[in-house]
This record gives sequence, C-alpha cells and structure tokens, in this order.
Amino acid sequence: MRKTKTLMLTLVLMVSAVWLQAQDTGKTSNLETIEGCLHHSAGQYTLIDDTNTIHHLVGGAAKLSHHIGHQVEITGKPGVRTLDTTPQGGASAAVVQPIIEVKSVKHIADTCKSAGD
Repeated sequence: MRKTKTLMLTLVLMVSAVWLQAQDTGKTSNLETIEGCLHHSAGQYTLIDDTNTIHHLVGGAAKLSHHIGHQVEITGKPGVRTLDTTPQGGASAAVVQPIIEVKSVKHIADTCKSAGD
C-alpha cells in the first residue's frame, strides 16, 4: 500500500512538473524579434525593417519614446487589432492590422540604416 501511495505521489509530481514546463515554454515561444528604424506619428509607433515592411507597435511607449529615429531591436508578441474604417453614413467596414505588442527594446544605433544596406 505504501509503495502505491509513493508511486502515485511521484506520478502526480512529475505530471505537475511537465505541465508547468509547458506553461513556461508557451509564454516565451510566441515572441518575435524584429530590427529596424523606429518612427512615431499621430500617437502611433512603427518600426520599418530593412525590407521596408512597416510593423505597427503597441504598448511600451515609455521604452520606445527615447529611441525615435534610431535603429532598434524590438521583441514582442505578434497579434492583430481591428480598425473601424466605416465612412460616415456608409456601410460598416473594418480592417485587421497586424501588430507587435512590445515587450523589450534594444538600442542598436543612433541613426537608421537605409533599406538594402
């Protein structure tokens, strides 16, 4: 009987450890890192990478504000936001825009590289 209890306790602890490891892995595995030139306009931050792709950034304004016009590396969680594009009096319309939820900012250079460098 004691061996059965010990075996069950060991099994429960192992399953719990595996489950916790899976939870920790899930939190970091969906982060993305991009590098480019940081811009700010109309209250929105964007990062333009070396292929001239515009990445819309959300969150992290305190981290981003000191790096406008600089080459930076952004790590964040990819997502989407829905923008209402309904003209006044028109039919309802929306656009889904990809975003990066900023988690960290790494300064690369005080000036931006131009595309193709």
